[in-house]
Amino acid sequence: MKDIILIGAFHEMVELCEDSGLRIAGIIDNECTGAFYGYPILGTDADAARIHLKYPECHAVLTPDPPGTRRKLEGIYRSAGFSFINVIHPGATVSRYARIGEGTIIQNGVNVSANCTIGSFCKLNTRCNVMHDNVIGDYTTVAPNAVLLGYVSVGSMSYIGANSTVLPHCNIGNDVMIGAGAVVTKDVVDTLVMAGVPARIIVKQD
Repeated sequence: MKDIILIGAFHEMVELCEDSGLRIAGIIDNECTGAFYGYPILGTDADAARIHLKYPECHAVLTPDPPGTRRKLEGIYRSAGFSFINVIHPGATVSRYARIGEGTIIQNGVNVSANCTIGSFCKLNTRCNVMHDNVIGDYTTVAPNAVLLGYVSVGSMSYIGANSTVLPHCNIGNDVMIGAGAVVTKDVVDTLVMAGVPARIIVKQD
């Protein structure tokens, strides 16, 4: 059983780690104090280096949903000396022919099919379906019940909304947001927000 420290007090991630057979030594959170779901709050992000010295064998698990927040925290906690592990719920189905990067979270009911490449610090949320030959870039979040059909490519730092569908062979760029329930039928370039059926440009992000 591996020892971990959760970065962010989030009950869903507490349960995921418990179900995955990980031992939670404590939680680091900037707002919560005392204890959370029975686990001690060890301090804030500013205490990361001190906490690592006290718990040198513990791996960090980044709980926040937004890709940008995970990227920022990865830098803070790596500089503090922490290492990272994948958390994969036993109820997820991950092909033995899939490749999963460092620090990625795969929740209950997720399907990752054959020949997929999932980057580092991604978050695949409950019951999303990543079909064969997909490539998902670092820090990207795939929300609950989203479906990425075959040969889809998603860049880094993107967010694929709940119940959305990406049709086969579509390429989605970096820092893209796909709205909930959208159907992506063609390629999407960087920094766009897309929504609707079929998905259309809503705004270009800064």
